[in-house]
Amino acid sequence: MTVREARKADLDGICQLSNEINGVHHAHMPLDFVRPDGSSRDQAYWLSFMGTDGSAVFVTENNGVLTGAVAVSVSTSAPYPFLTSRPRGYVATIVVAENARGKGLGRELMSAAEAYTKEKGAEDIRLEVMAFNSDALEFYRELGYGSFSFRLSKSLR
Repeated sequence: MTVREARKADLDGICQLSNEINGVHHAHMPLDFVRPDGSSRDQAYWLSFMGTDGSAVFVTENNGVLTGAVAVSVSTSAPYPFLTSRPRGYVATIVVAENARGKGLGRELMSAAEAYTKEKGAEDIRLEVMAFNSDALEFYRELGYGSFSFRLSKSLR
């Protein structure tokens, strides 16, 4: 298994992984997540992290097959005027192929994301986990992540 920075030639494989995680999200939150259609419609999203200063995509590869991907960025601007401006890392998306889970690939991807953000001067790293995804929440807690805030939602339908 290899962990490396993604190349444009990886986009179709990354989109296949993206479809997999989007399917899980759609199954749990169909009002919020579009049903995956098997296409590479997410290419622009992943491409926005590739070759852009302060962001990257890392992949895991086994015998030429992509088995995982993580998109990460570093920003020094605060989204609100009352927050301090300092370098913060952000994991936008991480996915490991279902048939490759439990083999340490998620840990390898998170390690690459953390190393990248630290190299770019980030003082911390943040991510968002969907409330239904208790396995992911446990995984991140095992890696030392703790709660920063809670994002709440209420249906008005």
